[in-house]
Amino acid sequence: MPKTAELAAALALSACFALLAFRSGAGESATFDEPFNIVSGWTFRQTGRRPPAQGNPPLLLRWFSAPLPAAGVLRPFDEAAYRSGPRTYGFNFIYSNTAAPDSLLSRCRAANILLGVLLALLAGAWAFRLGGAAAGLFSLAAFAFMPPLLAHSHLATSDIGNALLCTAAVYLLWRGARAPSVKAALAAGLVFGLALAGKYTAVVPAPLCLLYLYLWGGSRLKWYALWVGGAALGLCLGCYPVSPLEWLTTGAAVFREMKSGHLTYLLGEVGAAGSWYYFPLAFLLKTPLPALLLASAGFRGFDPRRSEADRERFLYLLAPAGAWLLMGVVSSTQLGIRHILPVYPLLCVWSGLAAAGLWTPGRLLPRGAVCLLYAWLAAGTLLAFPGYISYFNEAAGGARGGHRYFLDSNLDWGQGLKELGDYVKEQGAGHIYLSYFGCADPHAYGIKYAPVLMTACAKLPGDGLPPEGQKKKLLAVSVTNRFGLYYTPSTLFSWLDGREPVKRIRDSIWVYDVSGDRQALKLLAYPGVAK
Repeated sequence: MPKTAELAAALALSACFALLAFRSGAGESATFDEPFNIVSGWTFRQTGRRPPAQGNPPLLLRWFSAPLPAAGVLRPFDEAAYRSGPRTYGFNFIYSNTAAPDSLLSRCRAANILLGVLLALLAGAWAFRLGGAAAGLFSLAAFAFMPPLLAHSHLATSDIGNALLCTAAVYLLWRGARAPSVKAALAAGLVFGLALAGKYTAVVPAPLCLLYLYLWGGSRLKWYALWVGGAALGLCLGCYPVSPLEWLTTGAAVFREMKSGHLTYLLGEVGAAGSWYYFPLAFLLKTPLPALLLASAGFRGFDPRRSEADRERFLYLLAPAGAWLLMGVVSSTQLGIRHILPVYPLLCVWSGLAAAGLWTPGRLLPRGAVCLLYAWLAAGTLLAFPGYISYFNEAAGGARGGHRYFLDSNLDWGQGLKELGDYVKEQGAGHIYLSYFGCADPHAYGIKYAPVLMTACAKLPGDGLPPEGQKKKLLAVSVTNRFGLYYTPSTLFSWLDGREPVKRIRDSIWVYDVSGDRQALKLLAYPGVAK
């Protein structure tokens, strides 16, 4: 059992993670998928039916929409409006409801931050059982200052919940391998079934789960039957009242859609076929360098052929992480690091074990290296606050260099409008030109604007062109639009090449001062651009 001081340190690190995640989210407008996800969960609660056009199963959607105010407080559900435009309905649900947008967003995001804290504690507990108190605390410290986890735990999406349930499913099978029992097999299966009810990609570790059960030995048929029965129960409970058959048919449609591909930006090029190195490169550039160095140190003396402890780490930490990366390698849909988020709790456990292995009495140099790496990790993450969605490590040139490699949810997911509103007010610009990628309402953040080549999830008509007499004229462009991910051709903003932005809002929105810039103002006033 951990001592009181160790428990206090674990709780302090978990609280640090929660605070950083909460404060980061408090300054962000809704990201592209959040309104649609939130209204889908709320719709499911109102109707008991799977919302049309929603590609995620219901469990996690219901989870983060549960803190919303009671139905009587919000506007009544309008099924016809939802069916005619689900994403537009989600936009209106957040930005045209009886409750303030920030209140609705913060309630749903807080529910997911709780899942992030539970995942942090799970990673710490796993490392503690594998390597002792030092490993547990080092693992928690790595988790608390891990930008991808901080970024996606404070958003109303299924990603952090999927990481929690998938990690828990593998953890329970690891626990069961040490003492196989009926209870252990049922519990592991139940959690895996809940994971499937939260996100379809939870199926990725299924082959490994079957391998783990085989390695339990004994009556393998019994273990399989109990695990499958638990998984079926978890799936039914998580999806209820949606039937498993409907879950299966929807899942098949989702995988067909994923196989068809999606527009992706990689190293300055736009394509739809995907690339095998997209996720490996994203992992290397969006993971803090000290965490990668710690993970590398974990291979010092590593030999799963001779060591039972190393064999455990290979099977239950490296193999699942490899399975998620392999899924990314073969996938045609590559939109962001969030799709392989379950790699990160495993990375934190592995890094914590590596740090504990170096933290041996009497060895000052290894201990100094561990202190230096964790100080670097904490400092880099705190300096990146609050822009964790757009985080890139030093090898990528930081967040400012991220656009050279990736866009969309890796960098710019529509999160910058709130801070843009504060900046415009501070500059006294009054009325700006805006090219926005996202699903938030500029008016909710006090922004008057002329829309320019918008790629939003709802029609944003704006307020016409800025008045002629306005001296300060600003153009704000979402980085996803700036580099033309969803434009044909993708070079519609190439005329900005050579012009330096005067402000980068969370590295998600670039602001240009076009006051007196005749060429820019002529282009921005061209009929058809402001749409």
